[in-house]
Amino acid sequence: MQTREDGPYIVLLPLIDSGTYRATLRPPSKGMDTPHSLHLRIESGDASVKASKWERALYVAAGNDPYALLDAAVAKAAALSGGAKPLAQKRVPKSLNVFGWCTWDAFYWRVSAKGIMDGLQSLHDGGVPPKLLVIDDGWQLTEVDEPQRKTAAAARIAAAAPRNPAVAEGLTGGDPNALSHHTAASGPHAATPSQSERNIPPQNMPTSDSSTTTTSSDSGSGAVPEGALSSAQRWVIELVGSLVSKLMYALNSILSSVEIPGWALQAMSALAMGPLQQKLLQLYADGGDHSRRLSSVAANGKFSSIQAGPDEPWEGKQEDLADVVRHIKKKFGVELVYCWHALHAYWSGVSPTALGTQTYGSQITYPTPTAGILELEPSMTWNPQIVAGIGAVTDPTQLHKDMHAYLTGSGVDGVKVDVQATVGLMGSKLGGGPSMTLKYHQSLESSVQTSFPGNHCINCMCHSTENLYRMENTAVARVSDDFYPTDAASWTCHLGICAYNSLFMAPLVQPDWDMFHSKHPAALLHATARVVSGSGVYVSDKPGAHDFELLRRIVLQDGSVQRPLLPGRPTKDILFADVLKDNKTLLKVWNMNPVNGLVGVFNVQGSSWSRKKRAFYTHDPNPPVLETLVTPTDIHTFAQSSSAPQHFVMYSDQSKQFTLAAHQEELTIRLQPGKSDVVTVAPVFGIGGEAQAACIGFVNMLNPGGGVLRVTMDQAQGSRSTAVCEVHAKGYGDLMMYISQSPLLVTASGRRVTFTYNDNQRMLTIELPQASDLHRLVRVEL
Repeated sequence: MQTREDGPYIVLLPLIDSGTYRATLRPPSKGMDTPHSLHLRIESGDASVKASKWERALYVAAGNDPYALLDAAVAKAAALSGGAKPLAQKRVPKSLNVFGWCTWDAFYWRVSAKGIMDGLQSLHDGGVPPKLLVIDDGWQLTEVDEPQRKTAAAARIAAAAPRNPAVAEGLTGGDPNALSHHTAASGPHAATPSQSERNIPPQNMPTSDSSTTTTSSDSGSGAVPEGALSSAQRWVIELVGSLVSKLMYALNSILSSVEIPGWALQAMSALAMGPLQQKLLQLYADGGDHSRRLSSVAANGKFSSIQAGPDEPWEGKQEDLADVVRHIKKKFGVELVYCWHALHAYWSGVSPTALGTQTYGSQITYPTPTAGILELEPSMTWNPQIVAGIGAVTDPTQLHKDMHAYLTGSGVDGVKVDVQATVGLMGSKLGGGPSMTLKYHQSLESSVQTSFPGNHCINCMCHSTENLYRMENTAVARVSDDFYPTDAASWTCHLGICAYNSLFMAPLVQPDWDMFHSKHPAALLHATARVVSGSGVYVSDKPGAHDFELLRRIVLQDGSVQRPLLPGRPTKDILFADVLKDNKTLLKVWNMNPVNGLVGVFNVQGSSWSRKKRAFYTHDPNPPVLETLVTPTDIHTFAQSSSAPQHFVMYSDQSKQFTLAAHQEELTIRLQPGKSDVVTVAPVFGIGGEAQAACIGFVNMLNPGGGVLRVTMDQAQGSRSTAVCEVHAKGYGDLMMYISQSPLLVTASGRRVTFTYNDNQRMLTIELPQASDLHRLVRVEL
């Protein structure tokens, strides 16, 4: 909170006491509290675990520097609650510095070895080779419980994209036409749309040959011949599934827009766990993977060879993930491969009956959501993990060791660990969420350090303090919900959410802003956000659906990206503004390169998250064109030090404005709705009052200053020139500089290079072609 316009600032951080009792701050209840009241709730998450006294519930701190205050306070709260080290003390994985491709939006659960080959080949052919591959959900061997296996296998044949995530997720706010989506895509890699895919058509998808089979099987159910279902039977399955999905969606929409009394939630819970349970379980099994359980630590049959396609039987073929990974690295030059898994193995846990997982002793537990969760999400009453139960392993140490040992043995370098908040839910019958989550994070942290040298782990869906405060060494975590490629209302909200969540999470982890699509209506907006964020940069394009011109503004020919040094955070002047709804404020995110600073500017007004609708929605279809002022002091590094440079050159990527500015001078940025800009701020170096220079960087890149590694300015010795500016750079294209006088000579790595000089603006542009060595020493003699 802010006491005055320029501070001091106060931060209140709920803690976790004794590893068991988690505190949260809650706003006033309607009609019961004063508008300015604040409640502190302390919960174990398990009704049987109680206390009447808590030594550590709330941490309060104050300071004049909001960023320093948050860094220190969050680190202290984590130390008091769970032991997470500050980000400054952690090893950041090198995966953040290379371009990546994630399989999720490209294939969803139908990811396969053949699909991955096609996707990597597509990017490789375009000259933008990913060095990081994230194999997302869909590679593991899983099963539904015995009663649902035949219907799940039949549904897999009846639908072109068999397991539809919109069904399970759609019951909590998704698409009423979820089960009919499969008809919109074709080809062997046609991906099932996610819960939010309802506003624009899917990307065009190439058709390519893949290995096909005449049978399809669900794990544990045996093969079901395709001819076993007539066209009429398939039609009936699709019709019934569609009607049930629409009915559940309509019910959820009604319930999501009203306040539901406790007795009604209890009644709905009784129905979901009683007479409707089997129907719901069949719906979940037919349409999604959220009721499935891990049945082996090994991969499924879609990774039995490099030619295995999405319709390969999951069982009955020996998996060979090791050969698939080996081939990927050798053929495409991929340096790092990550695989997805849930913190508790899979969405609904670990199968207690499967031969491959019996040794872990999992037990089916039926969680009870806390009252606070049900207030926000009443539909948790019929969530798949509630209705199906979760296969809970009380001590996950051996499970994590075995999962990671299998992956490292297959050549996998790291993991994306998702669904972390579910472990807290799972603990509601096992000693409480905070206590259970502590066990799982201790196990994960230990296994990652042992199995994946280099700290290769992305934490995901982990915003609860019971997760975040326990990330002792892992250094990367998602700061948002998914990027939803076809939910237009979410595109701008995503950026605001990431920026402001980073204020809280960045003291402990490098925020991950999630993947995006390069060929997409909001591609430039999201690409700009990623290069400013300091996050890893990875896309989830479908094979053949790429904007290589945009990608080449982010990725160098060697697959590296020019990532800023810090987590991107909102500028000081907008810390308490509503950049989504106030119709006057542009989102500004600042960061630092090795020499220069940068400010990303975004017009994200018009859409927001509705707690009533429980969905992203467009509250203003015609948000205004807005202006803002960018100053060098928006970059906090340049504002806080008395020794900071006093003169700068500012450059706008959108308008191409090139301006010499004093410490407090301003550059006006004007943006249409949904548009963005990057302003590079380069300090001016000089000798006396005559020779001066500043280096903006490679203006063909979205982050020009990312390629400027060092700038020096010295008096010339024994030559006709008066001064020499040297720039240590990495990159190619047009290197832009401010030079106070026309240069006598410009060289790059000892060779003369072509340049132009604008006397009016004192702007020097140097042409640096691509070369095998991207590191250049540029020398400008004045």
